Amino acid sequence: MTRGTPESSTAPEATTEPSHAASAAAETAAATSDKLDPAFLRMAAVLLLALLMALLDETIVNVGVKTLSGEFGSPLATVQWVTAGYLLAVAVATPFAGWAVDRFGGRTMWLTAVFLFVLGSTLAGFAWSIESLIVFRVLQGLGGGMIVPVVQSVLATTAGPARVAKAMALISLPLTLGPILGPLLGGVLVDAVSWRWMFLINLPIGLVALLLALRTLPADQHAGRPEERLDVLGLVLLSPGFATLVYGFTTAAHSGDASSPKVLVAFAVGALLLLGYVVHALRTSVTPLIDLRMFGKRGFTMAVITMFLVGGVANALLFLTPLYYQQSREFGALHAGLLLIPSGVLGAAGAITSGKTANKVTARLTSTAGMLVTALGALAFTRIGSDTNTMLLSVAFGLTGYGIGLTAPGTMAFMYKAVGEASAPRATSALFIFNQIGGALGIAVIAITLQERLGTSGGHPAGAYAGSYWVIIAFSVIAALAALTLPGSFRAEAPPEQPAEGKDPLTESTPA
Repeated sequence: MTRGTPESSTAPEATTEPSHAASAAAETAAATSDKLDPAFLRMAAVLLLALLMALLDETIVNVGVKTLSGEFGSPLATVQWVTAGYLLAVAVATPFAGWAVDRFGGRTMWLTAVFLFVLGSTLAGFAWSIESLIVFRVLQGLGGGMIVPVVQSVLATTAGPARVAKAMALISLPLTLGPILGPLLGGVLVDAVSWRWMFLINLPIGLVALLLALRTLPADQHAGRPEERLDVLGLVLLSPGFATLVYGFTTAAHSGDASSPKVLVAFAVGALLLLGYVVHALRTSVTPLIDLRMFGKRGFTMAVITMFLVGGVANALLFLTPLYYQQSREFGALHAGLLLIPSGVLGAAGAITSGKTANKVTARLTSTAGMLVTALGALAFTRIGSDTNTMLLSVAFGLTGYGIGLTAPGTMAFMYKAVGEASAPRATSALFIFNQIGGALGIAVIAITLQERLGTSGGHPAGAYAGSYWVIIAFSVIAALAALTLPGSFRAEAPPEQPAEGKDPLTESTPA
């Protein structure tokens, strides 16, 4: 049908006005409702399937390092680059992802990222040397580094302000489960099948995700902004700066020495590159990859600081706890991994709790409470010995997971509300960068602390582990204080009242 011309009678206009009003009312209801409809949940399930794959692969290789060393006849120092190369590629790709979503659209970038990830996984599964495996892991990491920020950005902008907290709760499910399930799955595949299936398992899962995405992700999910120019100089400064800083923290963690020349050079180069980016971002005429003016908003800044510290706490816990079980208690890798499951399960429960309470309380309350719960769970580990009841420790470790799960969704949702939908893709990149740096810092600090305590401990190593958990408690308490400074009240604002069904809010008369 064609639209009426100016010469048309007024009758059609009279009949179309109510339909436009009803449409506007429906859009208003959708914008203010916090319910996740079935179409959104189907789309989210496909997006999160790829997210879970990427998160699993950050830790899945950890249990296969010795196997890879024997398979290729390479020293452990070289094999470590199978993991380090992936993480550095993630660091390089993350700053690019925010611009790419703005430029090409979320659907296109999700499909591109997953394709690169699956391609890298397949090639890694058929690697013929340790060098080829490292190269293919880098390719895999480039895809994986874009998957996380792209998924977060697409779900946040699609959900809208009223539903963003529940959308972030969905994202937190793979974020809490992935790092824990990775080593377990890797151990099973290495022992029961072959090390190659640590990578090849992504091929069928990835293909299913791509096929489902073609049906569930709307083509106009994000129209893209063709006029957006890539900040090339910013990319040259930010990505290597981020990657070099992560490399410095990772090297410090492996060596247990933050003062080694290799670590100090990495810190210096990374800091100079990031300082150069700050100067460039404040002066460039092109939209920067990360707009530093966002940090002028207190809500955004405190949310990023909170997630930076959450990254440190979560990664330090996942590094230190299985190490305690293996070195101090002499448990096998699989046994130690199974004892971590309560953290993932309760972490998912914490994320669900955060989503369900989002319409009643704000992240200022849930995030503060979450990090205090995490500190409480870690406190139990300061009393560990050589024969501490593992059931009690599993419950305590589950508490740390619940606290982190309770913290992350609300904090991320708060950040998106602080910057608005237009800035969501680049804000996501900034958040993920700081979260990753926080994770690398947490592991480095806890590894150095443990190394020093083991060197000075004259008794059982359990005492050195117990003392190291105070670092995690300190990080958790500081994170709670950062969450407490989020602007606003503890209670969520009530959503606007919806008009009764069948009534048109634009035409309903008001009483005299």
